[in-house]
Amino acid sequence: MKTEGPRLAWFFRLSFLLILTTKPLVLSAGSLEVVIGPPSLGQGGSNPVSIPPINIIDWQVAYVTDANREMIFSLVPGLFYGQRWYLDQFYAALDAGILVTTSGVGLGVAEALGYHTGTFWKRLRAQVEYRQILGIAGYGLQYPYTLRMGVTYEF
Repeated sequence: MKTEGPRLAWFFRLSFLLILTTKPLVLSAGSLEVVIGPPSLGQGGSNPVSIPPINIIDWQVAYVTDANREMIFSLVPGLFYGQRWYLDQFYAALDAGILVTTSGVGLGVAEALGYHTGTFWKRLRAQVEYRQILGIAGYGLQYPYTLRMGVTYEF
């Protein structure tokens, strides 16, 4: 249990480094999202969220440009890149990327449905998101999902 803190720190460092190395995308930044919630692993139901939420599989960081391109960084379900479409405060997204599950690493596609509240404290929004992934990894077809809540910071 003592190793969770350093793992989480390295996860955020890697996410920050990936954002900085994509310089043209940083210049067109729209928002940075940090959400937390229990993912399902492989084909089963979701796991309970860790309390306190220090387990790295509960966290997801999303970087969304002003052109609504999104990059998702999380241990589970993995790394994804795609497009978002907004209708008022609701959004839908389609992504493709690297699927990470308990049965291994593979390729997958994802869809997400989410909701942002109005802004508070000038640049923050509360967020709720459901993300479903379909992919092929280690033991064949995998379909993990996540239901996460968090905060969005708009640039």
